Amino acid sequence: MSAGPLVPTLTHEPEETMVDIIRAREDDWSLVREIRLRSLSTDPEAFGQTWEHESTYDDSAWRERIEAAAWFLAVENEQPVAVVASRHEADSPENERELQAMWVTPEARKGGIAQKLAQSVCSWAKEDGADTVTLYVGPENTGARKTYEALGFADTGDRWEVVEDDPRSSWIKMSRSV
Repeated sequence: MSAGPLVPTLTHEPEETMVDIIRAREDDWSLVREIRLRSLSTDPEAFGQTWEHESTYDDSAWRERIEAAAWFLAVENEQPVAVVASRHEADSPENERELQAMWVTPEARKGGIAQKLAQSVCSWAKEDGADTVTLYVGPENTGARKTYEALGFADTGDRWEVVEDDPRSSWIKMSRSV
């Protein structure tokens, strides 16, 4: 007696998304603007800036931002699906570069893009003479914090008090060797 055709059981693990990671150049400023403004409108609590503020930047301001930092984009079908920036902050030790503004579109999350972006930042930082990459994450942004921990970042114990005398605004500093 036949039970019918055998159907294989498939287990679904998150598939790695097929994207290209590119270093944004001067001509890519509009792509950076597009994905950055989308990040601020989708997840405004995740950043120390607002869509209302950054949406007022003119084209020259976006071009200057490209020059002031190393921006990396994850691009799929010629559209940005994630972004991250890194640079040396003037008040940081010479051996540190700061990872900033990382964001992956909700539909592209859990596909390995954050890992690829973080690796791009770490590689750039090492080439730029750094041995450490740091970042700040909001105390209530547990999803991002878990992602950063999975990427090898650890809490340094240092805090950035965004609003004076408000412990809820003390962003967590994390770091990773490169």
